[in-house]
Amino acid sequence: MTRTRMDIWTRTDDEGTWPEVLVAYARAVETMRALDPPTGPPTDPLSWQFQAAMHGRATETGSADRSHPLWSRCQHGSWFFLPWHRMYLAAFEAVVQHHLGDDQWSLPYWYALDPDRPTAAVLPPAFREARADNALFTDQRSVLANGGDPLPDVSDSVTQALGVDVFATDTGVASFGGGERSQPSFFGEEMGAIEDTPHGFVHVVVGNDFDDQGNTVREGWMGSFFTAGLDPLFWLHHANLDRLWQVWLDANPAHRNPPDDDPAWFRTRFRFPKPGGGTRTFRVGDVLDTTALGYTYESVGVPSTFLPAPAPVPPGPPGAPEAPAGGGIEMGGVEEAPPPRPMATPQVVGATQDVSLAQAAPAVVELSEPSDLGLGDGEAGAGPTRVYLRLEGITGTAAAPAYEVYVNVPAGDRGGEHPELLAGRLATFGLAEASRADSEHGGSGLTKVFEITAVRDALADRGRWDPSRVTVSFEPVLPVPSDTDALAQASTGMARAPDLRAARVVVLSA
Repeated sequence: MTRTRMDIWTRTDDEGTWPEVLVAYARAVETMRALDPPTGPPTDPLSWQFQAAMHGRATETGSADRSHPLWSRCQHGSWFFLPWHRMYLAAFEAVVQHHLGDDQWSLPYWYALDPDRPTAAVLPPAFREARADNALFTDQRSVLANGGDPLPDVSDSVTQALGVDVFATDTGVASFGGGERSQPSFFGEEMGAIEDTPHGFVHVVVGNDFDDQGNTVREGWMGSFFTAGLDPLFWLHHANLDRLWQVWLDANPAHRNPPDDDPAWFRTRFRFPKPGGGTRTFRVGDVLDTTALGYTYESVGVPSTFLPAPAPVPPGPPGAPEAPAGGGIEMGGVEEAPPPRPMATPQVVGATQDVSLAQAAPAVVELSEPSDLGLGDGEAGAGPTRVYLRLEGITGTAAAPAYEVYVNVPAGDRGGEHPELLAGRLATFGLAEASRADSEHGGSGLTKVFEITAVRDALADRGRWDPSRVTVSFEPVLPVPSDTDALAQASTGMARAPDLRAARVVVLSA
């Protein structure tokens, strides 16, 4: 029997009555916590802290704790992000079922940034009730989120992520699922669109608190790789990200996972504890269909804001019948989307080094080959050149939850006055971990890529595209507190000013 993972807000009434799925979840969390030792590292694989440690756990010096072979194994910044977390959720769900004695219990999901339902951007009531007997509440969370404040509305980032047309590439351009890597990595540096926002943004605004200048004034569990799994809300957030993977596949017939003849992705395996002892090994290729894991989602419909571009139709021979409406090709009575047009190898056409993302002045990238950014100078029949903005080596110890990245904002204006110039958002989840000198990649930081072809086109339509230079502006995205007194009281008194920097800001064309 296939189980259904439910939208938690559709099961929450106006009175805030807990749905049964959360009553059971809280009971399981309490049981799992009872298995943790009062001090020292966890030892029982079915305990709460052990389950969280598989995502991440820090040593006393702040580096990743790998004293157990299953700890600190989460996959971020690469094409393993989505499949690893799908496995992690499936293994965790089995542990909860074991503790409940109910093999039909399914993890619900929290669609925090729903473009069609702004009211869902609030923590469900069960997670906000500050009672000693409520295992779903923690004070290791943003006081604003716990107080019922809505998250800042960046739901259009979901729509933007769903519009990215490739799961992963090895060419350093924008992808949905992350950069290709030959081997698993705790942090692979190059985030996919879905991992950045909504994923990272929700982590940071649920976990941490900030003042009106963007200074971090308090840090909670969800804001760090090493503690995120300790918050019961983590699992509902990631269930939604897992769901959005299926939404992306359904959003456009041209959207596809990497092919099964790519062993670096398809055949990679990860291990997780299982009830009864031992471990369970998943292969990426075995978790691409959720029904094979025993579940589906209550809804995988695309948001109303998503308007996919029609898939290109290759021309047929003279006299051939027209392709069916919608851009597909009729093959044996089944409409199939043509494969995406091959992408040219991206070329760097401009770059600048050592850029502060916290400064007011925009970064200026002089273009060395402006002709490569024209509106119709791609290869014959390939259409206009595609343009990308790549932020490389982003490091820092403190930052706002996210930064909106704008291109060519007129002097004296704010980017928010020109939504057509928004390249996208950079969430800062994982920033501190990726900036440590003793990290996996020696503190080389994060990398984020935006496709800015539409921005280039919008500027060209207005006669404002400058083929010789691109300016890049960064504006922090911050919660607006409804209770400034509560925020002040929760502050640790050690505000840390944003110090975000990028080693390089690069413009590419393909």
